[in-house]
Amino acid sequence: MSVLTRAVRSLIAFAPVALIACGPSAAGVGADGGVTTDPCQPGQVRCLGQSHQTCQNGFFTEDQSCSGTTVCDPDLGCPACSPSNPKTCVGDEVHTCNNDGTVGGLIETCEFEQCRGGTCGGSDGCAQGAELIYVVDIANNLYSFDPQLLPGDPFHLIGKLNCPAGTPYPAFDPSGGPATPFSMSVDRSATAWVLYDSGEIFHVSTTDASCTATGFTKGQNGFELFGMGFVSNSAGSNDETLFIAGGSAGSQTGGGNLGKIDPTNMQVSSVGALPANAEFSPELTGTGDANLYGYYPGMTTSYVAQINQGTAANGMTWNLPTLTDQIKGWAFAQWGGEFYIFITTTDLLGTTDHSYVEKLDPNGGQTTTVLDNTGKVVVGAGVSTCAPVVVN
Repeated sequence: MSVLTRAVRSLIAFAPVALIACGPSAAGVGADGGVTTDPCQPGQVRCLGQSHQTCQNGFFTEDQSCSGTTVCDPDLGCPACSPSNPKTCVGDEVHTCNNDGTVGGLIETCEFEQCRGGTCGGSDGCAQGAELIYVVDIANNLYSFDPQLLPGDPFHLIGKLNCPAGTPYPAFDPSGGPATPFSMSVDRSATAWVLYDSGEIFHVSTTDASCTATGFTKGQNGFELFGMGFVSNSAGSNDETLFIAGGSAGSQTGGGNLGKIDPTNMQVSSVGALPANAEFSPELTGTGDANLYGYYPGMTTSYVAQINQGTAANGMTWNLPTLTDQIKGWAFAQWGGEFYIFITTTDLLGTTDHSYVEKLDPNGGQTTTVLDNTGKVVVGAGVSTCAPVVVN
């Protein structure tokens, strides 16, 4: 994903800076029966797995343990379902989840597949909510985005992101202001991995927007800022790799380089150079059938391409309509075998934004605008390899 950096908006037409942010830090439940070591402010609540916690005497303390047919929701405690995922499973039926955490009306019955995570045929090993797209806007609002709710409103607000990131790379934003999200992906546990323009990566809960530092060493192998996307290591595998695309914080034009992060040790390795004639390095999305794709925006050329994970070469390519105004923000995710592209453009003065969502059907190459004038300057999108690659 991307968005114009504050310091250089008046100097360049566009510059990538994308994705998601976070909130309070997370830690384990203590051995004393529920008190954690995480400091907090009176009135704060959160979920840590299935543990619902409130702030008592300056520290998070468990007040409910959700189990059985309940789930943890920061605002509701242990309801039957969490409104953060607007769909829930009841046996092999998909139902809506009401705002009060009660189960709503029937959406569909799974005939040949089990219901998992609010969808028929949800993948084994996937956390609830891991099948959805997640997005963050320029105001640090974290949303889930469910394409199945189109043409209605697919956005559901989860919370405000506030990761304790440092200052941006000076070469990217010399203002010295607070760091902002640059890119994001989501793993099979429904945890978002958020890169800030400071080069730091945080883990973000897609349930309550809370944030945890990862210990990632920034700038490895020249990858300072980059797009991100998880990809299954083989079709149907629960094992996955986080691919990244980008490079130097001071040069956000051109295709950049492809690399990958080992989720077990946070080490970066290089794969190869991406097309040098691209206007910007791509945002990435991966699938459960082991395919990697990149979205390359631009005013002279704009396209989606399948990317070879071993060589970084572009394979099958789908040309898109070029952008007629400066691009301010972009994000990219696969869902159900189709691509959802979140775009915000702005006029030459940077005073009027146009935010919309396009869908690319790779089977016919057709691009349609599924939402117009959303009012949300989306700067990041992430989807896990639990998301469906085919929708019947």
